[in-house]
Amino acid sequence: MKKIWTSIRYYIFLLVGILLLYYVFKDVDFNRMWQEIKGADFKWIGASFLCGLFALISRAMRWQIILSPLGYNPSFMHCFYGVNIGYIANVGFPRMGEIIRCTILNRTDNIPVSKLIGTIILERVIDVIILLSLILTVIFAEFDHFGKFFIDFFSLKFAPLYHRIVSFGWVVYPVLLVLMFLVFFVLRSLFRKFQHTAIIQKIGKFFLEIGDGFSTLFKMRKRGLFIFHTAFIWLNYFAMTWLCFFAYAPTKALKAIDGLFMTVVGGLGMSAPVQGGFGAYHFLVEKALMLFNILPSIDPLTGKEFRPGLVYATIVHSTQFVLIIIAGTASLIAFYFVKKGNNETQQL
Repeated sequence: MKKIWTSIRYYIFLLVGILLLYYVFKDVDFNRMWQEIKGADFKWIGASFLCGLFALISRAMRWQIILSPLGYNPSFMHCFYGVNIGYIANVGFPRMGEIIRCTILNRTDNIPVSKLIGTIILERVIDVIILLSLILTVIFAEFDHFGKFFIDFFSLKFAPLYHRIVSFGWVVYPVLLVLMFLVFFVLRSLFRKFQHTAIIQKIGKFFLEIGDGFSTLFKMRKRGLFIFHTAFIWLNYFAMTWLCFFAYAPTKALKAIDGLFMTVVGGLGMSAPVQGGFGAYHFLVEKALMLFNILPSIDPLTGKEFRPGLVYATIVHSTQFVLIIIAGTASLIAFYFVKKGNNETQQL
């Protein structure tokens, strides 16, 4: 059943991604779009590519720092392979990259997957906090300009759920509270009753190890270096987006704060549960660029749309995608030889 559900979920995400891509690109003049992309300034795109690579390197180095308090010291290259392979896995299987990333380091350095999952949870919590902080920053920086976009985005996404909760809140809140207490006491009694059994001991050990991985934030000695890498990663995410402004004529006049805004919008697009953010990223970034009067127009000769916002979104997303493919493929090849070497050493 687990395999069936995984397959169904994969195809659902794939279908959503295909539908989004169709919706975004259905009326596009691809010849005109390709000419626009070819006419972009590739030195700025190359600089954006390098910033993406720096972010991957910094993320691997930060993972080393997180793992150190657990008593594990994997090499930088092994962490780098894990990060890259995780990203390329997310292109095909959304949300599976984190598990595969842990599996890679488990194979190379024999670190328990449960402890590695704890460190990934820690990273994700930090990334969400930073993304929310950046959303608040850009909203208050230019509320009239950016605030409306986020208010519309979140109201569109969560309005149905919000209205349902408000309508039935007098029933939902007490029921949820009672259910939470019931689940807690039932699980606690079950764990106490069957704590001597192997399965309960394994479950308990698994969650304790996840907790160990998450708690490394409070144990790490190189906390300053951890903060530096966290800031450096997000600085490079910003630079990847901002530098591409200068690669394309319609976006050249945009400011640094506009680049921060587009970084946040792009981050929301990449967080969507579709393969590699395809469709979702393009849709949100194009809509956001309309705030700057970068609007679609109709070619009077062909009758097709020319959409400069979509061209820019495609340039940025394609740069990131190419980076992930190159780094992920190289890391997969390198991991194969590392694993092969480890197997031969064990046989000797």
